[in-house]
Amino acid sequence: MLAIALLLVLGDSTQGWLVRRYIHRMINMQISKTRTGSSEVPTTKTSSATLRSKHLTKVAGSESNFSSINPSQVPATRSPKIEGRGTKTMVTEKRRPSKVTELECQLTQLQEELMNTKDQLNSTELLKRQAQQEAEAAKHQFAIMHAKLKDSQSQMVELSASEESRIQELRKISQERDRAWQFELEAIEKQRSIDSTALASAKNEIRKLKLQLQMAAQSEAELSEKSIENHSKIQSSEKDLADALITIKNLKVQVRSSEKAEAEAKANITEMKKQLEIAQSTIESLLTDGSKLMESFSIVAAELKESRLQVRILEETVKKLQEENSIIHIQALVNFDSPKKICFDSSASEVEELVAAFEDTLIKYQQEQIESIVKIQCAYELMEKMSTDTKSRESELELRLTETKSEVNLLKAKLFDREIELQSLSKKNELLAETVNKEHQNDSEIGLQLAQSIADVADLKFKLAEKESTLAMISKENEQLKLEFKKTEMNSVKAKEDVTAMKLGFLFKEEELKEQMNESVVQELSAAQLEKIEMEAELRKLKVQADQWKKAAETAILMLTDESTTDVDCPSGDGKLMRLPFTDELDDQSSRKKKNNVLRRISGKWNKDHK
Repeated sequence: MLAIALLLVLGDSTQGWLVRRYIHRMINMQISKTRTGSSEVPTTKTSSATLRSKHLTKVAGSESNFSSINPSQVPATRSPKIEGRGTKTMVTEKRRPSKVTELECQLTQLQEELMNTKDQLNSTELLKRQAQQEAEAAKHQFAIMHAKLKDSQSQMVELSASEESRIQELRKISQERDRAWQFELEAIEKQRSIDSTALASAKNEIRKLKLQLQMAAQSEAELSEKSIENHSKIQSSEKDLADALITIKNLKVQVRSSEKAEAEAKANITEMKKQLEIAQSTIESLLTDGSKLMESFSIVAAELKESRLQVRILEETVKKLQEENSIIHIQALVNFDSPKKICFDSSASEVEELVAAFEDTLIKYQQEQIESIVKIQCAYELMEKMSTDTKSRESELELRLTETKSEVNLLKAKLFDREIELQSLSKKNELLAETVNKEHQNDSEIGLQLAQSIADVADLKFKLAEKESTLAMISKENEQLKLEFKKTEMNSVKAKEDVTAMKLGFLFKEEELKEQMNESVVQELSAAQLEKIEMEAELRKLKVQADQWKKAAETAILMLTDESTTDVDCPSGDGKLMRLPFTDELDDQSSRKKKNNVLRRISGKWNKDHK
């Protein structure tokens, strides 16, 4: 039973075949013992072997059932020694056929399950062998890949060495070509230097000729410019003389006009003086009239004061008369006398006449006062206008006088300046006439020099044409040499580019091959590493399971050794075995239940493992 429990604990593993073999042997031993026990005559005493075989299947159940029985029932069912033994033999003889059949059924089931377990063990062993073969194959592949890697590395080294040798050869070839090109270039440069020296000498001669031509042209231009300048100076001096004469005439006209303006200004001044005297006389008359008006105004003011006093007196009299009239009117109303009415009417009429006369006098006085004020204002305004007009005229006349004086002074200064300019122009004309005569003499000499310079220029032009033709030839040769040099450089560059392109192509191809090889090697290595990791994980699992199996087997062996040493029946006081009469039944029931439970667990475990 403990071995079956260990099977349940350890599960399906390839290292548990030792325990399975041990279980198989134990089951076969139990089957053989049960068969031999059923064919023999039943006896009261059992051998130690049968007891051990029974105890192997009944240890856990008998202990649990025995402990579950109440101790109060034991003394009630106990009997003497002889009766207990007799009843025991009878019960065992009756129940042995049924036990044998049940055990045979269980054995058949166990055999079937053992066959299944054997098949599963075989399959697991096959799987283990396949896994080991795959691991060996993976190791072999890994070794092959490692060898391939080493070969590829060695090939890479060889290829790199061969590439280096090729590169060195190509470098040598390129260096030889470069040397050849350098020799050619040096020869071309020497020719070019010779041509450049010839060109420089020709250019120097051409420059000298050009300078001579330029000097001749400059001398001609200077002579022509001098003659043109002299002509222009003469023309400008003539123009200046004409302008000076015209300006002198204009100045004379302006002097005459200024004299006329002076006379007119003097006449205007006399007229203005006369007008000023007339204005002063009018002002004096106006002042006398004003004084008279002021006197009349003062008289009128005094009269106004007197009239105002009279008006006040009249107003007081009117008030008195009105008061008397009111009193009289009241008395008339009281007495109704006719003569008093007449007196009242007469007094009222007199008062009205006085008031009307007073109003008329007031109106007249106001009108006279207003007229006098207006006249005085008009007189003052006239005085102011006359004074302002006279002052403005005097200022204008003074300004005109100053302007005319300044113009006269300016005209005199201009006349003096023009006379000085005329003198200087006359001197210049004399000098120009002398210079013109000298230039006429020099023109003949310059003409001879021009003829000689023209002949020299023609010779120089002919030489220049020859030099230019030689220069064109040399420049063409230089261009041809440059083109050839460029072609050689282009060819060398193209050759170098082709060589480098070939090298790069080889290098790229080799790098692609290396990358492909590296990728394949990396993939194979990764696959081998994954397989290795999986195999290591499986081996670890197997090691763990083997350790578990070993521990379980050791515990089972220890338990079995303990059971073999200890018997189920306890010794009594007389040295004989003491057993309960119903312990066999309990042991049988518990063993059946435990066997069924164990078988169910084993079948469930196997099914789970296979799933």
